[in-house]
Amino acid sequence: MSSAAIDAAIFTALTNDATLTTLAPGGVFRGTSPQGALQPFVIVEVVDHLDEPQMSTSTPAFESVRYMIKAVDGATSMVAASSAADRIYAILNGATLSVSGYDAMLCVREERVAYTEVDDASDHRFQHNGGMYRVMVDPQ
Repeated sequence: MSSAAIDAAIFTALTNDATLTTLAPGGVFRGTSPQGALQPFVIVEVVDHLDEPQMSTSTPAFESVRYMIKAVDGATSMVAASSAADRIYAILNGATLSVSGYDAMLCVREERVAYTEVDDASDHRFQHNGGMYRVMVDPQ
């Protein structure tokens, strides 16, 4: 099976939410945003992916994907990034995702992420706020 369908379900859930679009008008991106993106924006990164094998077939019994999903804002305050992170939590934690080719089993935040990144060259600060989300699915 391809984890692209799992990634697509995450992106669909985040980009189809009008409230998150308002809180993070820069958009939702994989890994990094384009230079000059409107802020705040959301970054989605795969941290790890596990295929749990079955004894009787080559199809996994289930797949488990861990994502870091965070709002990023180039501000001195964490307020905007925190608001977007709270909305991401409301969308994903406990959600039943529609994943093509899979039955959704679990979507839950396992850890919170919050930190400030400083660009040494410009002394510009970027606020990061979000979490580590686990998505488990059962291939059909």
